[in-house]
Amino acid sequence: MAEANQAFDTLATLSGKYNNSARWVPEQEDIAPTRKVVCFSLMGVNLAMALEELTEILELPQCTRLPRVKHWVWGVANLRGRFLPVINLAEFLGGRLTSPRKLHRVLVVDLRGVFVGLVVDQVYGMRNLQVDKFQRKPEGVPKIFSPYAEGGFYQEDDTWILLRPGKLQSDPRFMEVAA
Repeated sequence: MAEANQAFDTLATLSGKYNNSARWVPEQEDIAPTRKVVCFSLMGVNLAMALEELTEILELPQCTRLPRVKHWVWGVANLRGRFLPVINLAEFLGGRLTSPRKLHRVLVVDLRGVFVGLVVDQVYGMRNLQVDKFQRKPEGVPKIFSPYAEGGFYQEDDTWILLRPGKLQSDPRFMEVAA
């Protein structure tokens, strides 16, 4: 019994020493919840798309032009045996791509079973943006993006407008590609 008490006293002494010397260790900060998004630019505007709404990101593929379609439909590409309509999102919105062609990327989204490639100026990559920095109706969203935006993330030096590809599908202009 005396040995058990001696072992307990030894552990209590060691614990006291380590607790006293560990006071310099900072406390754990609260971790803010984040949302995974892919950040990109289009016509000089910083945009983001929820990672779960994105199928993949491609370099600009070889496209076959289609007759009698709107000018913003660049054509179709063969994506591993599947036809992928390639849409110049800037032209659809009434603008122009602003980056060199080698920076253009295609965001592949699944619009209820229809895969569509959206050409954007540049992709910056995936980021974790803090949910508490999100506003449903952010200020300064260009009017051409507002029907397709859900809100924006306000970071220290940037605002990232959250674009929702499903809202494109509900726009009759986007679904009517015949010229």
